[in-house]
Amino acid sequence: MPLPTGYADLVQQASAEARDGATETAVLRVLRDGGLQLLPSARALCDIYDIDLGEAQRRIDRSGVWSDVRDDRAPFGVG
Repeated sequence: MPLPTGYADLVQQASAEARDGATETAVLRVLRDGGLQLLPSARALCDIYDIDLGEAQRRIDRSGVWSDVRDDRAPFGVG
């Protein structure tokens, strides 16, 4: 799956938040609010925290960040 345009910038922003002490939930909100869908956000977590995709998915599930996202939300880069 190709990464969306702007992915690297958004991951850099989220990574900076993580380095500054933000919680994983806060980092995930940066990614979600930046427009990333679930799978690209999981890939970003892998990059930010040096974890595998399965662990990233577990952390996302535990965070509950995506539990309130509407289905009609436009994908990243579309709007």
